[in-house]
Formats: sequence, structure tokens, C-alpha cells
Amino acid sequence: YLHEGISSIWSMDGQVPTVNASISLAQLPHILARESAHCDLLAQNIVQERDAIKRMALGEFLSINQSRISILESLHQLKDELDLLLDDLANTYQVPLSNRTVTEILHRVQSAQAGVILERYERLAEKIRAVKQDIAANQVLIHSVQSFLFRALEAHRQSLPDGDLYSELGARQQHHVPAAV
Repeated sequence: YLHEGISSIWSMDGQVPTVNASISLAQLPHILARESAHCDLLAQNIVQERDAIKRMALGEFLSINQSRISILESLHQLKDELDLLLDDLANTYQVPLSNRTVTEILHRVQSAQAGVILERYERLAEKIRAVKQDIAANQVLIHSVQSFLFRALEAHRQSLPDGDLYSELGARQQHHVPAAV
């Protein structure tokens, strides 16, 4: 692994080895690009879920959830890869443990390449915030549908006065009819 050797290689005068640091820094945009692509897949998955919720297409939820799990697992692997790379960069640029964020590391690098990467990272952060908002919106929709169904079932359980029930064809009934939800 390239990242294992980067943080341990220092020049004799204690300066940051620019070749090794730039190799590590060059890996960061690739990880961010992959993370952005997976974020786009997650956004598409959320749109599919919202459409299925609106259509009450319960049969589609299994494949939607399986796809989401796969995307989230990939994002988790990317996070682990990013964490290792950030540890290497933080060690290379002597960033204290308490400040080991992408933003802080890139500010320490102080190069044109770091500035471009920081802009890309900020766009990714905006995309992630939008995806989180979409997930929250879907959760509200799901909760609303669940509440509606629970209320409908509860209303059906309440006893109704005789003669106030109607069949599916609209005829008056004198006995209790099972609910069709």
C-alpha cells in the first residue's frame, strides 16, 4: 500500500517530502470523485424510493433497499480509504489529531492543487447535505403513510352503529364489513 510508506518517509532535514506528499494529495481527488458518484447513485435511489412511496408500490421497496445497502457499503469503504489517506496527509503536514479534517489539512497544504481539491470537497459536502434533506423528506412521507394506515385501521376497529355501513357496491348493510385497505 502506497499510503503506508508515505507518512514514514521524511527527508534528513525534517522537511515534508514534496514528491510523496503530492502523491498522497493526488489520490484525494480520485476518492472524492468516487464518493461524489456514489452520492449521485444514492440521490437516484432516494428519488426511486419517493416515487414508490407516492405510488404505494410496496413490492419495489425490497430492490430499492438492496440497492441502497450496496451504495452505503461502498460509501463506507470509501470513507475508510479516505480516513487512511487523511491520516497520512495529516502526519505529513503535521496536523494535530484534534484538527484532522479535510478542510484543515488542505488549508495546511497551501498549494493551488489543494485549493482546487477544497472546492471539489465543498461541492461534495453540498451534495451530501441535499441527499440528507431528501432522505429526511422521504422519512416524513413514509411516516405520513404509516399514520394514515394506522388511523384507517383504527377507525375500522371502532364499532359503527347498525345501518351505517355500506358494501363496496354502495348498498346499505346491517353487519360489519372487513376493511379493505
